[in-house]
Amino acid sequence: MAETSSDGSALAEPVDAGDAGPDEAVANAAISEEEVSALLETNADAPLAFDLSARRISRTQLPMLEFLCRNFAERVGPTLSGLLTRDVTMQFDNLQSVKAGDLQAGLPLPASVAIVRLKPLPGECFVAVDPALLLMLLDGFFGGTGRATADTQAAAAPAAQRFLGLLIRGFAADLTAAWAPIAPVELELVKQETNPRFLQMGEREQPLIVAKFSVSLGGNSGHIDWMFPEAMLAPVHEALESDGGRPAVRTQTAWAPVIATMLQETQIEARAILVETQISLGELVRLVPGDVIPIEAPQDVRLLAGDVPVYRGKFGISQGRNALKIIARGSA
Repeated sequence: MAETSSDGSALAEPVDAGDAGPDEAVANAAISEEEVSALLETNADAPLAFDLSARRISRTQLPMLEFLCRNFAERVGPTLSGLLTRDVTMQFDNLQSVKAGDLQAGLPLPASVAIVRLKPLPGECFVAVDPALLLMLLDGFFGGTGRATADTQAAAAPAAQRFLGLLIRGFAADLTAAWAPIAPVELELVKQETNPRFLQMGEREQPLIVAKFSVSLGGNSGHIDWMFPEAMLAPVHEALESDGGRPAVRTQTAWAPVIATMLQETQIEARAILVETQISLGELVRLVPGDVIPIEAPQDVRLLAGDVPVYRGKFGISQGRNALKIIARGSA
């Protein structure tokens, strides 16, 4: 029943959901038409969220880096096969650009991460080995079949971490050979880390270039990720963008005549040494005004620019002034 307020308007009587039918109960529990309209008006023109934190790098962006990664994978396969005395294959998958914060949050706990330097490139890069893959390779190294294990916590054990160091150092020669077309790099293992929170990968929004590799052993496989901060690759970025591995030589033809003209107008100090003689220190300290140091008339005189002899000449007089007649280039 409806009630009447003091001003005479009708007030709606609340409806008990228990007395209403099923359809009426659903209708009463739903949001009102005004709320629906407000939501539509608010979100109608709202931008759609798109996660750019992990985007694949096009082959046309860093073609030489992709070539280096493929070359590296082809070299590491035989190296791992020799280490484990069984067939191991390594394949390059792709390049991605990932924000440091998202990359660090995606690492497992415990992790198997090696921090390495590629001297002389600046900074450090990171090599993350799938814990399951690390244990699988470790099993093969000790003569096992390379079987997969469900207990990835064993990847933090000292034996597994020592084996990780052995793997990274084993990559050194292959990495140097693969990077030879770009720069003579040398791999140095700095340290290893099992807790991702202790890794210093830079600011959360800082992008890292991730080279992803797949390793297969006896029907099982895992992945290895090389993570390069963009600042590390900055000195060779132009070469990595090129197709031939080395940046094209850029000639500044417009500056050549300007520089040549300015060099022609450059002022330098020229001096000539007419004669040189040698006396002892005792004779020097005994000299008094009026003493004469005997010298011989010079045959050739050197003309120097700074301390560099540039011409040989003859001493004489020209228009009442001491002069030097140029004879030849070079020192006397």
